Amino acid sequence: MSELKFFLDHLRVSKNSSRHTLSAYERDLLQFSQMLESKNTSLVTASEDHIREFLKVLREKEQKATSISRKVSAIRQFYKFLIRENRISEDPSLFIEAPSASKKLPKTVSGETIQRILKTVDEGTQYTLSSSATARETNLVLALRKRDRAMVYFLYATGVRVSELIQLPLASLDLEGQYAKVFGKRKKERMVPFVPVVTAILDDYLKFARPILLGAGASADDMDTLFLTQDGTPMTRQGFWKTLKKISTIAGIPQNVHPHLLRHTFATDLLRAGMDLRSLQTLLGHEDLQTTQIYTHVAPEHLKEVMDKFHPRGKKS
Repeated sequence: MSELKFFLDHLRVSKNSSRHTLSAYERDLLQFSQMLESKNTSLVTASEDHIREFLKVLREKEQKATSISRKVSAIRQFYKFLIRENRISEDPSLFIEAPSASKKLPKTVSGETIQRILKTVDEGTQYTLSSSATARETNLVLALRKRDRAMVYFLYATGVRVSELIQLPLASLDLEGQYAKVFGKRKKERMVPFVPVVTAILDDYLKFARPILLGAGASADDMDTLFLTQDGTPMTRQGFWKTLKKISTIAGIPQNVHPHLLRHTFATDLLRAGMDLRSLQTLLGHEDLQTTQIYTHVAPEHLKEVMDKFHPRGKKS
């Protein structure tokens, strides 16, 4: 198992892989290793036939094509690494192909739905305030309303991933320049701009809400994360997911609105407005343009308009 540990250490140190990625790779390779042990072999001595047998077992268990593809990817990366490190002489995964999985088109929400969400956070009706509330309770509710408003507006205006949103450092925000420095997958840095209305909302959050969430007597230096809970701790993925679900319920939206849905909507809205794929790729932080191209299937009417407008044979004579 030393080879597996060596591989995971390589991903952690050299590739800056996330904990989620490391956990998935370890889980998939351990599952493969357990099957190999039943065949009296190991990861280092496994053959192409062993890998094919493993995939056959997965298909018989009716695992999803996407899950099997991920396991194939883990196995390939592992053996490529062993080849580079001269741990093995032949790559048993060289001719292994992942099952074809039809990519699901990203779901989006309508402009009307977005407006209802924004109207709800503008009014702050996701939090109730009783007439007998103390000044401290009142200030806390107002702070939470301003925080939710800032997070929702920032998410929809920048298209960042929810993990990037909740981990956004306070120091990465430049209100004067109207941009934020975001750290995406593998800690890759990119700049995301935002519009003036978001600047004003963020400024309001920073001046009024965040100090209250930090707590009385606390210094702004005590917490580096931009968005906080009412306990003064960093917001979590689950916490924001629940908050957005509550906002959607108050807005009367039956659709399951999750953070990534707003990211998809951001992308398709920009594509429909005429943004080119390369620019959209940069904003979304995609390493591969093919990942961004999936949005062309969501906004085909825009692409037809572009073709008709700019292609030499597109215009009717």
